[in-house]
Amino acid sequence: MIKTILVVDDAPMIRELLKSVLETEGYQVLLTSDGEEAVQAAHDNHVDLSIVDIFLPRKGGLQVMGELLEKDPESKFIAISGGEAFNPEAIVELAKAFDVIETFTKPIDTRKLVDTVNRALQDT
Repeated sequence: MIKTILVVDDAPMIRELLKSVLETEGYQVLLTSDGEEAVQAAHDNHVDLSIVDIFLPRKGGLQVMGELLEKDPESKFIAISGGEAFNPEAIVELAKAFDVIETFTKPIDTRKLVDTVNRALQDT
């Protein structure tokens, strides 16, 4: 069965890059550009893993992860961040409260990301 990954990032180039890399690995990829769209997409589709940017328009990444966990306590997350005025490493630490599988700062090492995704989804 093909696994579905939700990618939530407000940067179009990041979304398209991750979609291309993950589809090459055989995953179905859903793209959203803000937190509201992400929550709706997760409610409308079965999602095996979400890759969530911490800073998003309309609803922040931490709030998105919290709402998705309310819907499905087994939700799996990879958190990404970077380019903000804040220290991205410190913000990513906040995401660990949601038991994220891994955190990445931009620019993203796509090979490491793919390895992380493959490990996270191998048993589901």
